[in-house]
Amino acid sequence: MISTKLFQKYANDPAAFREALTVDVDGIARRFGEVMDPWQRADFAALDPALMRAAGRSTEPAKMRAYLERPRGHSKTTDLAVTAVWALAFATRPLRGYCYAADQDQAALLKQAMETVLRLNPWLGQILESKRGGIENTAKGHPGEGGNLRIETSDVGSSFGILPDIIIADELTHWKGDGSLWHSLLSSAAKRSNCLLVTISNAGFAVSWQWAVREAARLDPDWIFSRLDGPVASWLTPERLAEQQRMLPAIAYARLWRNQWSTGGGDALTEQDINAAFLDSLQPMTGKESDYIFCGGLDLGLTRDCAALVVLGIPDGGRAGRIRLAHNRLWRPTLGKKINLIEVERHILDIDRQFGLENVAFDPWQAELLAQRLEADTEHRSRNARRLFGNKPWMREVPPTGANIREQATLVIESFVDHRFQFYDCEPLRQDLHKLRVEERSYGVRLTSPRDGDGHGDTFSAFALALLIGHELAGKKPVRVENLMGDESRAGQVSAWNARVDEYREEMALLERGGYDYSGRETFAAMMMN
Repeated sequence: MISTKLFQKYANDPAAFREALTVDVDGIARRFGEVMDPWQRADFAALDPALMRAAGRSTEPAKMRAYLERPRGHSKTTDLAVTAVWALAFATRPLRGYCYAADQDQAALLKQAMETVLRLNPWLGQILESKRGGIENTAKGHPGEGGNLRIETSDVGSSFGILPDIIIADELTHWKGDGSLWHSLLSSAAKRSNCLLVTISNAGFAVSWQWAVREAARLDPDWIFSRLDGPVASWLTPERLAEQQRMLPAIAYARLWRNQWSTGGGDALTEQDINAAFLDSLQPMTGKESDYIFCGGLDLGLTRDCAALVVLGIPDGGRAGRIRLAHNRLWRPTLGKKINLIEVERHILDIDRQFGLENVAFDPWQAELLAQRLEADTEHRSRNARRLFGNKPWMREVPPTGANIREQATLVIESFVDHRFQFYDCEPLRQDLHKLRVEERSYGVRLTSPRDGDGHGDTFSAFALALLIGHELAGKKPVRVENLMGDESRAGQVSAWNARVDEYREEMALLERGGYDYSGRETFAAMMMN
């Protein structure tokens, strides 16, 4: 533990605490004071009077509301973590803190950032402890013992009835919904005169409720408002920014990295690239086109969202050509009624008979049971040995992992920029594409659609799932099964192969039972020394 004198110094001067704090900089432990940029110092200095008041360390007047607008890659999460750690560690009473993030991934990032601060500064780890759902002051005899920061997702239900000392609204422009949570938090902050409310985010969309919040904060003299105009962080290299500029649509790069608010409904694709994909002369495909193979994507909704099926035609065997929109169908829920899943099931079976679908990709969120029924109905699982491209299930589960979401975003953006698509006039898909937005996440970027009267980008979701499978199929050569056993010269090779497969299966079975014998093998420590 640090000395009493040093503890009191940090308690009375958050700037001194930050200067001495050890933080993670690209995997290297560094003093925060050595790596802070001037704009970070300015934001911290503006917040400190309110932070001291919220923690019970000052009674001086202060602006207790702040809106910080920074581009991507400008230490939003780290700076929030440092601020929250100081408040919990030096509060004169048990603080009630709440941080609301856009989703679970973003919430996890803030908690991990605070945990990293505690790990790199062990004396803080003697005061604060990571608990499920947040960080808590567990130091016996500390005046702030029992104080905690709860880290929640942007769910309005979790904000009712709170009496906060500190509220952090993280990445506000990525919050879903109609702004009800924000209004709830703002009214909760008013319950305590010493409550500090900090909002931090990058630029968003001018047609959103977040824009109204941002403008109100900018114009209100009782709010701290700061904005960074473009990428100014010293740690961002020209090479990294050039890569981002190449990979992202220009309008998305302007919003994420230049911190410029977008005036349209979406920024993932340009209108020119979208229009280039739609050809007036095209009609839905018939399934009889010999130069194409077909795959589908299914996005299943029940009550709030639509259900959508999209079928793509993939040029066979890597043949030069563009991916075509072969078929689409959209089911809309009606008031008080759910989507008829039996109808969806029958339609997919009809489309499979028409196109001979190689695979149908689906998100397992609501489609797991339907996928199992379709596998059983079509007997595709038993016919896998006769299919062209391997023996994976006909209904291909595509869980919404970071890797899958990132790959879908990359495929969509690159394919539109390179003009790889040919679509017939499909208004649901066209509308979804125009509203498509790029969002930053810890794993990269993702594409999202705002929820409105026309749905939640359901046709696009089905299209992106089909594209993921279609890209996998493109360029593959069909599997040709030969009668190897009729050739004595090759029969021995087959027998040896089968023996190795059997050996592999035995090893896997032993691993699953925990009975694999590692005696005589190198330890991990020994392997790492080699």
